[in-house]
Amino acid sequence: MRIRAQKQLVWLMNAKFRWFFFLVIWPVLLFSSESQYYKEAKDYYDQKQYLMAMLSAQKALEENPQNADHIFFYGLVLTELQQFTEAEEHLRKAVKLKPENAEFHYRLAALLLQEKMALKAMLSLDGRDDNSLLVTGTEKEAINSLKKAISLKPNHFKARLHLGRAYYDQNLHDLARREFSAVSEKDASYPWLHYHIAMLYSNVGNVEEAINELQREIELYPEHAQAQLELGELFLKVSKFEFALKHLLTADEREVNPADLKYALAKVYRNLGDQEKSITLAKECLNVDPQFTDAHYLLGQIYREIGQIELSRQSMELFQKLKTTPAR
Repeated sequence: MRIRAQKQLVWLMNAKFRWFFFLVIWPVLLFSSESQYYKEAKDYYDQKQYLMAMLSAQKALEENPQNADHIFFYGLVLTELQQFTEAEEHLRKAVKLKPENAEFHYRLAALLLQEKMALKAMLSLDGRDDNSLLVTGTEKEAINSLKKAISLKPNHFKARLHLGRAYYDQNLHDLARREFSAVSEKDASYPWLHYHIAMLYSNVGNVEEAINELQREIELYPEHAQAQLELGELFLKVSKFEFALKHLLTADEREVNPADLKYALAKVYRNLGDQEKSITLAKECLNVDPQFTDAHYLLGQIYREIGQIELSRQSMELFQKLKTTPAR
């Protein structure tokens, strides 16, 4: 009787294990197998090998087409490859499958804001109004997505900074300050925080406080090229040319708009009395962006100063021509 009971117990335990295996362990093993391409894609993404990441992400998606994380990640990769239309489609699908995921809402908003900038550039080149309904609608949807991300995760600081910047771009500075303050209260050393606060001060003409905020940003993040560029331009504005030169030379043109950097350096060298260097940099600026109107004007001024009247006239004519149909 005891032997039979033991056999029954063993059989029962084996039966429970079989159920446990099929219900718990087997799905984990299956998912692990299916997600191998997903892991590869993430590794390639981290190495910024976005084309390889896309190929692996496609395979992961083919194996599990309804996996929200895979769909979302594929959208991220497409964003890096600037395939905005298809990226948006996948990010929207991920949000629909997992509406409770704050990161999904944030990334969709970031993509929409990126699309907004592309739209504004296109409309500007076409000579159309920047404030078209298309741009405005995209920005409004992005703001709503950022608000949703924050409602799901109040300490999503990237979303708050993006929302603050979107408000700043709309001249809603009180709302922008509210978002930046919410980040500052939790983490006063968060990346880009002091940079954005500096932009608020700069916008109202408080250059001193803007400089202080940018210096704080650079103390925390010495490699922040955009902060170095902005700080250099502010020092240029207050005629502290040596300080301006120091920060502009520190800015990495791979991380900032190279035309903006070369133009700022051209202005600094002009004020330091090195017209030859200034002309060289202004020309380099125009090689990057031939429609940079202020660089044509600067060249015209420098040529006039050194007695090159014909070259000055040509530069000023180009400036006037571009000014009537500005592209930037």
